[in-house]
Amino acid sequence: MNRVLLALALAALGCESKRSEPQHDAAVEPSPNASILPAALSSAAARAQHRDAGPVGIPADSAGRLILPEAGLPPPRTLREDETLARDTLTPRDGVGATLEAHFKWFDVPTPPPLPEANPAVLKDLQAALVPTVTIDLGASGRMRFTLTSSVFPLPQNTELKARADAYGHILAWPDGSSYRVLVPGALRAMFSERRVDVSPLVQPRIGERGKGGLLGFSTERVQLSTPMGKLLLEQARPGGLGASAALLCRLLVELVSAEPATHVCEEELVPLRAEYAWAEGGKLLFEVTTLTRRPELPYGLLFVPPAAAQPRFGELPPASTGVLLSRDELLGVRTKPVPGPPSKDAPGEGVLAVNRTDSLRYVLLDGVAIAWVPARSERYIIGPPPGRYSISWRDFFGSALEPQKTVQLPARVIVGRAEAGPP
Repeated sequence: MNRVLLALALAALGCESKRSEPQHDAAVEPSPNASILPAALSSAAARAQHRDAGPVGIPADSAGRLILPEAGLPPPRTLREDETLARDTLTPRDGVGATLEAHFKWFDVPTPPPLPEANPAVLKDLQAALVPTVTIDLGASGRMRFTLTSSVFPLPQNTELKARADAYGHILAWPDGSSYRVLVPGALRAMFSERRVDVSPLVQPRIGERGKGGLLGFSTERVQLSTPMGKLLLEQARPGGLGASAALLCRLLVELVSAEPATHVCEEELVPLRAEYAWAEGGKLLFEVTTLTRRPELPYGLLFVPPAAAQPRFGELPPASTGVLLSRDELLGVRTKPVPGPPSKDAPGEGVLAVNRTDSLRYVLLDGVAIAWVPARSERYIIGPPPGRYSISWRDFFGSALEPQKTVQLPARVIVGRAEAGPP
């Protein structure tokens, strides 16, 4: 037995000796996989790998309360012309905001001729009645309702432009609230001036600070935006409490000069009170707010975007009026008496036959009063003004296309545009 144990011990010592011999071949030849092994991590990379290795939990303060980061709002999306919008989700508590009364002002409007039979008081009243006025409701929840309250626009009176802070573009709502259509960014200018949905390209404007000012009892900030379309001098105030809705009016106004609505000029709480446009092709236009009234309880149902129960009307517009802005009785009062004269060639039986041979909508003005808007290559017949001499002129809504006034003996057929354009 002792001999067997001794033999086993000697065999074990022999095996251990073989295992302890150096493996020279393995130490000299590199491993064929050495080139694909990862390099050592730097300390910064190691920390980053540790951070990304898996969930690390939510940080807490010294009292053990979880610290949750603010999620932030996503950037506004761009509305599509072919989409049906989901029903809005405003509630009664979203009715806090403000109502603004404002108007557009036309420049270079001709004055009536100094005739003894002219009636300046009536002409002045008619001009005041045809100022392009609007009412703007701003809901602090991020909604705007921009209502056309004058008949002088080429859209029906009480047509609405609606917008919301989480989307670029506008909703054109029918006056009765039954229908709407989407106006994508870039469509507003043609809608105001042409009653069309032509989309103009928008650009990032050049921006320059123009100092401080004051309007309606508020301190204001002035800034000028420049684009190939022209320049916009914008004066804005911070009345407070209007949130993201304040920027919605700014977006509308900068789009008229073909500026991107995403410009940083349009900030939360910054409300435009005055906007003066100077067009690259000449002419200018003014937008100004006359009153700003805080509203603790706006009728929130009127702020819905789209309007509640309204149906989408793809490719349609609200029904157009005749384009004639004054009644026969209203126009009869512009003269104290008729003063007949020799009839002009192609004159109608009475009044004015206004012919537009241009490619864009034009307004015809009689003694400085807008009496009708006439679509491109169309005509309007306006009855009422007594026979006599009048000042006739033409313009577009924005004031970038102005025709010099002419003295005309009514009744008359008056034309704007080149004759070779052909009859309407």
